[in-house]
Amino acid sequence: MAGSCVLFVDDEPRVLEGIRRTMAAYAEQWESLFAGSALQALDILAERPVHVVVTDIAMPVMDGKALITEMYEAFPDVVVLVLSGHWTPAVSHRQVGPAVRFLGKPISPEQLVAAIRDALGEAVLPELAAPISKPTLATPSSRAGHDPSWVDMVEDDG
Repeated sequence: MAGSCVLFVDDEPRVLEGIRRTMAAYAEQWESLFAGSALQALDILAERPVHVVVTDIAMPVMDGKALITEMYEAFPDVVVLVLSGHWTPAVSHRQVGPAVRFLGKPISPEQLVAAIRDALGEAVLPELAAPISKPTLATPSSRAGHDPSWVDMVEDDG
């Protein structure tokens, strides 16, 4: 996970500050970036590689659903986590599809960290990816020796 980057998007400064304090303990595992709006998040995504985005849904100007739609188009490899007190898992699935993971507010720091770790485990990390090679035909001799291996809890935004 070292070298990974997680972007948190929420229009509530208190929520972002709580997440910032929580994520400070994980600075050696991943870099945390913070955006106070969806538009600011898109600017950050355009400037640097981000592996996971944790976004609120209820935000002014551009909401989280519109942000996710933009990310699907421009940044398809980013893993998205919705962190919202307005949606349920079923609503999230209907609104943005099954690929987006849903986390309800309030959430404990431990639950948030576990969800981020899972998402980073699924993220495409180009610098860590194995180079793609052409398949070769295995001969009997080549197969013989082969072994197969914050605020204490993020607040409800309603």
